[in-house]
Amino acid sequence: MGTNAGQMEHALHAQADLIVVQEASQFYRAFSTDERREQMLLKATRFVSLFCAALALGLTLTHGLEIPGKQQLGGAEWLVVQQTFYGGFAIVGGVAQIVGLISTGVLLFLLRRRQTAFVLTLVATLCFVGMLALFAFGNNPLNQQIATWTPQSLPANWHEIRDAWDRFHAASSAFAALAFTALLIALLRETPSSRGTSEASPEREKEKLAR
Repeated sequence: MGTNAGQMEHALHAQADLIVVQEASQFYRAFSTDERREQMLLKATRFVSLFCAALALGLTLTHGLEIPGKQQLGGAEWLVVQQTFYGGFAIVGGVAQIVGLISTGVLLFLLRRRQTAFVLTLVATLCFVGMLALFAFGNNPLNQQIATWTPQSLPANWHEIRDAWDRFHAASSAFAALAFTALLIALLRETPSSRGTSEASPEREKEKLAR
């Protein structure tokens, strides 16, 4: 009788242990799936943010490189350039800056537990805000003003308008460069070397997540 009771107790314990193991296994698989999804979202969002920052940097840097040459143009020639070549710049640059702001905002949430990456991404987010503010309150009003000019109606202070337009773009270029650099540093800090990957340990992964 006692032997049968002991066997039943042992069987119940074994069954309970099996249930615990199965529940733990299911939880681990669900957690791993959620973690993989978050990592995929993080990688995709980082790509979009870096792409937008690089695109904004390229467009604004182009304006900066044009400044010495455009300052050699007369008023009528400069006006033709302004009214002919920059429509696409505003569209592509505006989309890049808006999408960049949204994607870096999402990154801030995804990187909220990684202090250094969060701070660097916050810097990039503020840079996108700065670029959009410079366009909204600087270049765009000037663009609307310049669009109404003709070579015959060119105002006497057109040089000042030209220089202000160039300064706003130079400031946007600085913001774009800082945004791209901050995002790139945040990414490179979390990119393991080939040696580091082979020697990675669970403790190292926990340290990385805590940063």
